[in-house]
Amino acid sequence: MAENLYLLLIDDEPDILKAYKIMLEETGYPVLTAADRYEALKLLQEYTVAVCLVDLKLKEEDGLHVSRELFRMDPLIKIIIITAYPTYETAIDAMKMGIFDYISKMEDPRVLLQKIENALEVRSAEISEKKNIALLPKKNIVLVCGHGLIMGGIENFCRENPSYKLVKSFRSCSYIKPGDFDSDAALLLLCNPCYNPKQLMEPETLFYRLHTIFPNARFVMINSDFTDDEKYRFLQYRVRGFIEDISKESMKKAFDLIMKGQLWVSSELSNRLLIEMLEKSGNKPLKKTGDTYQLSGREVEILQAAASGLSNLEISNKLFISENTVKIHMSHIFRKLDVKSRTQAVMKGKEAGIL
Repeated sequence: MAENLYLLLIDDEPDILKAYKIMLEETGYPVLTAADRYEALKLLQEYTVAVCLVDLKLKEEDGLHVSRELFRMDPLIKIIIITAYPTYETAIDAMKMGIFDYISKMEDPRVLLQKIENALEVRSAEISEKKNIALLPKKNIVLVCGHGLIMGGIENFCRENPSYKLVKSFRSCSYIKPGDFDSDAALLLLCNPCYNPKQLMEPETLFYRLHTIFPNARFVMINSDFTDDEKYRFLQYRVRGFIEDISKESMKKAFDLIMKGQLWVSSELSNRLLIEMLEKSGNKPLKKTGDTYQLSGREVEILQAAASGLSNLEISNKLFISENTVKIHMSHIFRKLDVKSRTQAVMKGKEAGIL
């Protein structure tokens, strides 16, 4: 372990802090200790902490709340919750908020050491991945929006997601001229209230013009509240997605999928497009059951939830299982159906009569 990386122990019992500190320092780890959130946050400002062990029940604070504060300061920190009273419910809560692991204070110290090693390996891999992403070509974004708040949100998104870069912005499409031609633009974000003020151009004319200026860009409507029928018409102009929630998490999921060639639309519109595609191809749904592909009952439930447009986290909340379990089931579904994406899985599920 590098000398400038530390382990941090947070516990309000001095004897426990001392015992853990001695044990970990004997294995070669440099160790910091804190009795509460304030001491911990101060240490994070002074030192690079790789792994933090947090007591679930502090005197006047909850360990999960303290963990949220630690994540705000350093999203890469790996947190292991330690507790004298482990329960299934608190373990699930911890996993859902991104806690790396959860362990009883009565557990064999060798188990704790192994969990710390695992946390360090994962953290190192994540840092390497971020460095690799930083070296990759940027996915250039062009924004058409006159709202300062939205522009600020896109700029913040790009700062936190270095694979994306905001390269140009326009208050409306009327400001875009032929000289703005950009074949490197990957995403063109069109704010619904701003992109075509007072409908200055017919949609067919406007989108044709935009495609000639940004020929390789995927078009995305943001700040939109269209009906599915309206969205369907925009799809004819090669719009690839519609984002109502412009939170950073939602944009990341949407942009990544759209860049992979998929659509970001409602589950109802997605189903409509799948049915039309099947009809045009002349294929009728096959009358098969889930047994044909040996899907378990739980896998069928998860596939049905995915078809309704739920995210992995939303599926985990609905079925009362962890998000990681949902991911494992989804990988099994992909393998059994021989597909590589959710859209393909839903399509095959419809063909097989599973959905």
